[in-house]
Amino acid sequence: MRTGFAVSLLLAAAGWLFADASEHTPQLLLTPQRAKRLKRDRVRQTTRWQNFEARVQSVPDSPERGFELALYYAASQDEARGKEAIAWALAHSCDRRQVSLILDWCGALVSQQDRDKLKAASCPAKADRDAKAFRDEAFSKLVNGEDIAPLVEESKKSLIPRLAAGAFQDAAELYAACEFFSVARTATQTDLREEDRQFFSQLPAELLLGMKAGDIEHPDSTTHLAALALIGLDPNLASAQFLQGWAISDRQTIREGPGVAYEMLWADPYLPGVGYQNLDPWVYDQHGRLFARASWEADSCHIRITTHGVEEENCPPNWRDTVSNFGKVTLIPATGQCFELPRLKPDQSALIWRLKPGETLNYGTSKKVHLTAVADAVGMWRPGSNIEGKVCPAQRSAPR
Repeated sequence: MRTGFAVSLLLAAAGWLFADASEHTPQLLLTPQRAKRLKRDRVRQTTRWQNFEARVQSVPDSPERGFELALYYAASQDEARGKEAIAWALAHSCDRRQVSLILDWCGALVSQQDRDKLKAASCPAKADRDAKAFRDEAFSKLVNGEDIAPLVEESKKSLIPRLAAGAFQDAAELYAACEFFSVARTATQTDLREEDRQFFSQLPAELLLGMKAGDIEHPDSTTHLAALALIGLDPNLASAQFLQGWAISDRQTIREGPGVAYEMLWADPYLPGVGYQNLDPWVYDQHGRLFARASWEADSCHIRITTHGVEEENCPPNWRDTVSNFGKVTLIPATGQCFELPRLKPDQSALIWRLKPGETLNYGTSKKVHLTAVADAVGMWRPGSNIEGKVCPAQRSAPR
């Protein structure tokens, strides 16, 4: 008898945990899997949940109050908190992101009258077409039943190239882009990362390797949250698993301040992660960027070569003029008329740098074929493994 009663209680609890509280299905960020995790964390009273709950209970004047209350309602179905979120929205009707999240996550509690009031609010338009603008417009359109397909198409021509050109290094911009990508995929079944597959496949590694030494150990909250949101887009991506290993560690957990709600939303300790120290410490992409470290030690030489110039930390004075190794890449300065590539191990790569942007190079292959290549936007070139003989800038002399 007692055993059967205990089993019934467990089944009832499981039914509450994994069932939707209402017929309303969120469109913004809260996938069914994420919603289940939130409820699971509440039931288990995890550290992240306790940090989040303490903020909701103790910081009524938070600038993120609407988002926090709506998230609390989504996880707990506490109607008092949900109604408080709706009241906040009515008092802050021009905060498009938070109002949209409230309308979406607390949708079962929103009256048609309140929904009409919020939809009719007159708010100044923003001229910028950055990730935040795309995100906010998409959120607002979706909760008002409008099609965001044209907005998604527009983003392919402006937002995606902007991010790939370097805007992702602004953590707030990257975070907003991740939210926009998430809803674009849910609403239109469009994975915007397909517009530049190579860049987005490397982006988690670029984000991690682009951090300065101090940021690896003690990142600012925006960078940490952007990393979590980026992982959430595709946790199975190989580079994302290294970023997950870094972002989910206890020392990175945000324990107070406005970041705890975002930590609650995005951090998934149930995802597999790989220790970031196992990532070969360099990444290069065709947009003309190299982020590289001699090792993962805090005091190792760390370089960042982008269209904004060359940045370095803890590097020897003459490293720019000599052949340097960063993990399994050998960085070779083009300081002479012609040069030969050093013999590399099969698993190593080479990068020629200090060329002119767009400079043409002549080289020969193991099959005695003479070919040309062009340096990228900052004067780097990644040669293949079949090169033999000298590599020469075209305007100087040809290889012999």
